[in-house]
Amino acid sequence: MRTTVWRPSTALRKRRSGYLSLLDATGVAAIFVFFVGMYLVMWTPDHDLSHDNVDLASTTHPKLQPAAMKEDAITVVVTRDGMLHFGNTRVPPEELPGLIRGAYEHGAERKVYLKADARAKYGDVKATLVLVREAGIQDVALMVEQTSQPVTAAPRN
Repeated sequence: MRTTVWRPSTALRKRRSGYLSLLDATGVAAIFVFFVGMYLVMWTPDHDLSHDNVDLASTTHPKLQPAAMKEDAITVVVTRDGMLHFGNTRVPPEELPGLIRGAYEHGAERKVYLKADARAKYGDVKATLVLVREAGIQDVALMVEQTSQPVTAAPRN
């Protein structure tokens, strides 16, 4: 008669083989593919979103414009290369006054929030202001970023 004695190595060997049989690699792979796909969808830049590719001018004491965050705020963006965006849509300059008029006729505030790239040409920004005035808007807020430290002039010797 043979008796079996419990040994830790035998018990460990049985336990290991049980873990490997419970692991299903297809489920893990499906979850991995799902998360990689979600990352790629969120990471892909949308070229029509003009707010992310504009480096605003900076100042030490900006005035807060909380109404600029409203959904119906009239936002005009001038990019570095002189392209115009009305909200998130690129528009030709001749269409801008009509779009602005349509926005405030539908209940938007009669104020334009202008986001001009710090490296945009002055002439492009000035031409945009002329187009805003053609739409009948006199109140324009130039959007800027706040600098963390005040800029001081170099001492004269």
